[in-house]
Amino acid sequence: MKVFLIGCGDIARHHGRAVVRLGGEVIGGFDISETSAKLVSQEFGCPTCAYGEIEDSVVKADYVVISTPPTKRLDYVEMVLKHHIPLYMEKPVACTMEDAMKIKAMADQYDAKIMVGFAHYYRPAYRKMLELVKTGMFGEPVDIAFSRLSPGFGFHAKNLGASWRTDPNLACGMTVESVSHDWKLITAMAGGFDTIACNYAGTIASVPKFDNHTSITIRLRNGAIGTIAASWACDIPTCSRAYIGTKGSIFLTGEGMFEFTKLTWKTEDMPYAESIQFNDSYDRATGDVIYYAHEAFQKSLREGAAFETPLSDGISALIYSLAAKKSSEEQITVKVPDWGQVE
Repeated sequence: MKVFLIGCGDIARHHGRAVVRLGGEVIGGFDISETSAKLVSQEFGCPTCAYGEIEDSVVKADYVVISTPPTKRLDYVEMVLKHHIPLYMEKPVACTMEDAMKIKAMADQYDAKIMVGFAHYYRPAYRKMLELVKTGMFGEPVDIAFSRLSPGFGFHAKNLGASWRTDPNLACGMTVESVSHDWKLITAMAGGFDTIACNYAGTIASVPKFDNHTSITIRLRNGAIGTIAASWACDIPTCSRAYIGTKGSIFLTGEGMFEFTKLTWKTEDMPYAESIQFNDSYDRATGDVIYYAHEAFQKSLREGAAFETPLSDGISALIYSLAAKKSSEEQITVKVPDWGQVE
């Protein structure tokens, strides 16, 4: 498939490599940074374009990838959707409900095909975890416990210019940008949320909108409870994602924020726990993680099937993130609405 990239940063190049690995072609790219655009052009042997030329390239593509900061996206989305070109959109879909609902309105207007890039959902280790949970062997959910602590963006306030995430004009913080992954992974296993309570903190004074620690407690609509503990400023990288049910438990663990290396489970009728080792690393093989998402996207496009991470999932994730931020800022427990602005 022929793909055009809007946004040419580091993650965009991983998208491009996934496209090529699947037998496709990057036909061009756009970025406000000439340096980033040049890197894409050099790696994929494709032209780059000026802002006013974006639509000329969009119409030549089988689909478009948007990986710009979520605060700078609405015009690009319309440039794609108005031509009825499928869109792979990086998460989070937006930073405000106002922008998210504008994207939804455009999607409805143009009957758009949009998949949100919750790439970790498509990884082999998590897919195996989800498969086992869906068999019912662990029973109904009781406690969903996610913890991921690692060095990350802005670690010890160094190298702040390396990412838009630590740009004071673009930052939206960990609770919106990164925890969006966790919302999708949890809801796929255990359903939606009823209430959210959160405390977040930022340790970089020069970027006050950048929270790099968050601690979240949730109650799911089915009565289960859950927690998310996340940090981009922990010196010792580790992670654990656990589903504890009425009949058993399953844990996905690794040494790093998104390192999925060991899946362990035990049910009430098993004498011993069983485990599978995975070579499923985000730090060492980011390209593989992005590849799985593009593989699923292209399969859905070919077969005319629904996306497993549609725009509605992206908007739901933003609703949950904004509920968490509201909880922390106002020191309250927030009732989560099904749709729309967090009250």
